[in-house]
Amino acid sequence: MTAANPSSTPSATAPRPASPGGAPRGGRQQAPTIDPVRVLRQHAWLLAGSAGAGLVLGVIAHFTCLFLYPLWGGTVLFEIRPEVTGAKDAVTREIVQDEAIARLGQTESQKMTSKSVLEAAMKAPDIATTKWGQYYDTVDDRVKQLEDTLRVGHRRGTQLFTVTWRTWDKADVPVVMNRVADTYMSMREAEENERSARSKAQFESKRSGVEEQIRTLKAEIQDFIRKNGITAGRESDLADQRSTENLALLRDDTIRDLTLAQARLDSIDRKIADQRFEDEDRRSALDDQSIRALERDLQQLQVALLASRERFGEDHQQVKDLMQREASGRARLTAAMNESMSRNLLADKINFAQRVVGLKSLVEKQTLDLTTGQKRLQELTAQISALDALKEQLVQKELERNDLQDLISQLDLLQAREDARRVRLVQRASTPKELDFPQLKFMMPGGAVLVLLVVAGILFLREFLDQRVKQPSDIAGIGGARLLGVIPDISDDPASPKAAELVVTELPGSTTAEMFRQFASAVRKSMDASGLRSIAVMTPHPAGGATTTAVNLALSLHAAGRTVAIVDANLRRPRVASIFGVDPDAPGLSDMLAGKSVEPHMSHGIAIYGPGTPDIRVYERLTTDEMRRLVARLREKYQVVVVDLPPTLVAGESLVVADCCDAAILVVRAMQDQRGLVSKFIYQLQETHAVLMGTVLMRPEHTIGGYFKKNAELMAEYAKPVSAQPASTQPASKEAKS
Repeated sequence: MTAANPSSTPSATAPRPASPGGAPRGGRQQAPTIDPVRVLRQHAWLLAGSAGAGLVLGVIAHFTCLFLYPLWGGTVLFEIRPEVTGAKDAVTREIVQDEAIARLGQTESQKMTSKSVLEAAMKAPDIATTKWGQYYDTVDDRVKQLEDTLRVGHRRGTQLFTVTWRTWDKADVPVVMNRVADTYMSMREAEENERSARSKAQFESKRSGVEEQIRTLKAEIQDFIRKNGITAGRESDLADQRSTENLALLRDDTIRDLTLAQARLDSIDRKIADQRFEDEDRRSALDDQSIRALERDLQQLQVALLASRERFGEDHQQVKDLMQREASGRARLTAAMNESMSRNLLADKINFAQRVVGLKSLVEKQTLDLTTGQKRLQELTAQISALDALKEQLVQKELERNDLQDLISQLDLLQAREDARRVRLVQRASTPKELDFPQLKFMMPGGAVLVLLVVAGILFLREFLDQRVKQPSDIAGIGGARLLGVIPDISDDPASPKAAELVVTELPGSTTAEMFRQFASAVRKSMDASGLRSIAVMTPHPAGGATTTAVNLALSLHAAGRTVAIVDANLRRPRVASIFGVDPDAPGLSDMLAGKSVEPHMSHGIAIYGPGTPDIRVYERLTTDEMRRLVARLREKYQVVVVDLPPTLVAGESLVVADCCDAAILVVRAMQDQRGLVSKFIYQLQETHAVLMGTVLMRPEHTIGGYFKKNAELMAEYAKPVSAQPASTQPASKEAKS
């Protein structure tokens, strides 16, 4: 092979390919996420043991409490009755809302446990005879202890509420609880009776005031009738009203006649002034005998004229004489007609003028009479309205008095009804037959749950406080840490490989080898997408798995058909050459940085560049431009160059060498590297302008578990060689069987 001679190599400032597609930048650390299923699965045996220990602890606690502090409990049961809407109701109204029942139950419970009720109950002589009463020898101590220990509650879906209490002597339970219940019921009954009596007194006082107002109104009505002379009946009032209405109708008729007469008079005046006569006037004029005689003479002349014309013609003297006589007769008739019509119109004018004057006088008189009647009617109406108002007030007051009397009667009936009490004592407390505390059926599971919760809480707290990278989800929470692959521990591999360094070639059917191949596939896609040729593999801590990752990555890429060179840049603890069976002290990287020509060693088809001669392994040369030029020359010679770097925490040159390569892969060791350290390292890479392709998580705990375990077993089983069966031994198909 051609020697890697620095004198004939590309420039150290060769352009860097584009950063891997999809690789996010930024080293900001996000809040860690906890997978509860994973945590519980990892500590399943511990949790199971904790539950068992809790059961034992529950049994011990049960017998301890049974000996030291046994408690007997009792219950008093009360019923909240529906409200009686009326004293005459046959049944009470049902309460349908649980919220209303619960609210009433809480109210009554607070009343029962009030200090006044408890003080009255604890003063009873029978309380002092109980062991509990003798232990708490003062009323204040008893009340304070009951306030702390009495428990009230509502039974959902019912109209019942309960009061429970516990003490160490079972004989004291019914005495104390029944005394409290009886005191509460007696005080409640007294309170209801007092409230009813107070309400009744208020209603009776108001009824007396209303009766006094009724007497006053009756006296006012009698005085009003006497003062205004209003009769008891309404006949005269109706007669006055009808008379006024008839007078108004007569006046309207008179006004209408006056309007017609005035219109007729105006029409006559216009005819006389204009000498314009109508057919009606002409027909009236024809009733005159003289005009009829003139009309007959004219008709006779017209007949004679017509006969003469037919006999003699138009030019005859007799015809001309008759025509003159006919014209003279017509003129006399017209003059007589005009004179008669004028005479008739003048007579009509005098007649209608007299009628207009008479009608106007009548309208004035009727208007005066109507005004007087209306005024009298208005006064009467106002008096009657005032009287009706007084009577209406009297009716309202009488109704109010009746209502008050009815309310007083209902109060008396309600007070007499037993079912009108809102609270009823349903069940009194009896001497308990079984212990209320402790009970083994509760103590055992309670102890188990308590211990289980404590242990689980400790586990989750430790998981939250532990900042180490443990699972792939921890990597996902770090900004810029793109996850390229997860490599399990070989102890979790069903194929049981002896070592992981050459597992891709030595045990290709193992789960570990398959995970390295999947990781190499993701790297290959990023390289092809961005044109990358050189990759630096690095890790924060020693023994982080960078060398194992670099070796298996090189083997996988070579198996994919790439020409691959691997460079061991870990001059402090080199291992690449030893893994491939090459002498680690042979000439290599250090010699090339010193300007010497070095031929690589070939193993498994990969060019191996070891650390070089021990005497010239100078760490500082890794940070010079010569290292950058060397990587650039190798990029031209091989399709893939994998550089194994020392841990960044112990070797500062790792970040500089990573910047010499196209991209870097960060190997994170699970249960060793802290999330903050990984985030800081990504930030340092960005500061040195190095490109981070992604991260690899090495050896996480319990990676092969659950569904992943099944997949790993399937990988191992599928990788086993299967011998081909003869055709005659193969099972027949369903079609052949059928």
